[in-house]
Amino acid sequence: MAVNGLTLDYAFQKVKRNWRSLESFKVFYDVSFDAVRHYYFLKFAASKLFGSSSLKSIAKAWFIYRADALLYNKDLVTRFRKRLLKRALAPPEKALEQLEGLRDNAVEYLSVKYSYHPKIVSTLLSHLPQGEVERLLEAGNTTWFWLRINTLKTDIDKALRILEAETEVEPHPKIPFAVLLNKAKRPVQYLEAVKRFLAIPQDLASIYAVLPLNPQPGGRIIDLAAAPGMKTSLIAQLAEGRAKIVSVDLSAKRVARMRHLLKNLGAGEFAEVVRADSRALKTRRFDKALLDAPCTSSGAFTKEPAVKIYPRLEDAPEYSKLQKALLKNALSLASEVVYAVCSILPEEGEDVVTGVGAKAEKPLGDLAPSYRGEIGGRTFPHIHKSEAFFISRLRE
Repeated sequence: MAVNGLTLDYAFQKVKRNWRSLESFKVFYDVSFDAVRHYYFLKFAASKLFGSSSLKSIAKAWFIYRADALLYNKDLVTRFRKRLLKRALAPPEKALEQLEGLRDNAVEYLSVKYSYHPKIVSTLLSHLPQGEVERLLEAGNTTWFWLRINTLKTDIDKALRILEAETEVEPHPKIPFAVLLNKAKRPVQYLEAVKRFLAIPQDLASIYAVLPLNPQPGGRIIDLAAAPGMKTSLIAQLAEGRAKIVSVDLSAKRVARMRHLLKNLGAGEFAEVVRADSRALKTRRFDKALLDAPCTSSGAFTKEPAVKIYPRLEDAPEYSKLQKALLKNALSLASEVVYAVCSILPEEGEDVVTGVGAKAEKPLGDLAPSYRGEIGGRTFPHIHKSEAFFISRLRE
């Protein structure tokens, strides 16, 4: 998430259309991603090395501290770094020493060291011990790619054989259809299994949001605010294509895309897609409902580094109102509701589930505790190698 909701990936997809060499495009993308991910540290270092925190100075600081990790031409990196250091006001080690001098101010120190907006750091410190916050922030600077094997189109063993020809994957110890991608010969979207929809990129936190539903053949499940439909397809997969599923979203464009995605994933015939406002929808009762609610996406920093700079935390009160309205209606449609949100904020998690008059509980043992006990659970990058979600199961 970035300014006005523009993500780094979306911006690069626009640029990619006119890019001549996809190989050089990947290098440019990786460099930009890394620079955004380390923005606050680079801004601090630039001010110490060059007396300026301008974008040009930040780019110079990136080259000094980060270029070795991403650029292949090491001779070029060495030569250009020497030129930059001749103009620097201090050696690179000096900036690191000055960073250590910030330790007395935990928010400023952690914000600069791990490159997160100070509001993210202060929010986490208000709910978790400082040592755990530091581990969380450090882990959040890694991007993990989880793949969900799509058993609507293949079996697990066959998909693993296809994946292992191009990748190194690590199976999840408890979820047989989830694997962590450790190494790949090509970008994820070009892997054979992914192109054939036999394996689907889906973050582990997103998978955890669906598991508490425990979909069964013959069950009736409604997925609210459901686009793009990834969780709907997992519901169909877990129910072996034998549950009655209704998938609802308000946007006509997103509904059209959801139908297309579900068809590609082999779940199109198992879910009825409806365009409606999930706050006001009135229909027959369902056994269970899933609500992965719209939110600030403040927990998405492992995938979208711009969230670390523009976390939109000030939007939480408005999102909280929307989430409560959605959740209250979900409880009118089903006797059991799983609520999930990709947010580090209690205003979008704990406060929402305690504000709708239903009994809330932690739905999975693998989840970390919520900020307020057993009313839900959380996923964190340092524990689950995933995005940061809040997940709760509610019953009236």
